[in-house]
Amino acid sequence: MSADRKSWLEHPLASVVLGFILTGVLGTAITQHFLDRREQERLRAQVAIDRKQAIQQFSRLNEERKVRAEMLLMALRSDSNDDEVKTARQDYEKAYVAWSMERPGTLLLFRDLLSSENYQIIETRFTESLVEKIFTPIRLCLTASLGHGKDRKAVNRTLETCRIEELLELSSKCSLALAAAVSDLAGTHSGWSSKEDMAELQKLARESIGKQCP
Repeated sequence: MSADRKSWLEHPLASVVLGFILTGVLGTAITQHFLDRREQERLRAQVAIDRKQAIQQFSRLNEERKVRAEMLLMALRSDSNDDEVKTARQDYEKAYVAWSMERPGTLLLFRDLLSSENYQIIETRFTESLVEKIFTPIRLCLTASLGHGKDRKAVNRTLETCRIEELLELSSKCSLALAAAVSDLAGTHSGWSSKEDMAELQKLARESIGKQCP
């Protein structure tokens, strides 16, 4: 060590200057750390709120469509008069229209919550399983049954052939599985989970959806 440097370090004000510099650097780093943590906590809280709202909307629309289908089914299978069947059909159509109109918005909420990879998992199974293999067959079945008019035997035969009760039950199970998967996967959107944890969550989501959706 040179004499000049040694003499500077031995100066009475050297420790004060160094302490000031270190305090400033460390203080800034610590402050930034807590600010980052606070921002992450805020983001987590906002994701939790958005996730709850998106899932509630998704579940409400699906359940409303299922319930109206069940009411129409009851009217078709009972000795309901034409006006009761007509009312049940109108209520089902209203639920179908509401579901169709709000479906894009619900998927946009999911897309905002999820990473592109996770959104693809949900959107694909929503379309291929819930829509194409459950909701569409339910609608076709009810429409075909209504086409038989007052021929109760033909109505019941059509309903049995298309396994309407099984499809309605599947609609609830599949909808719940998709909602649960969105809830589990939403927390990985901002990189809060490791790649290993994310891969495990994706695997579990696929397995859960696979068990409840056709």
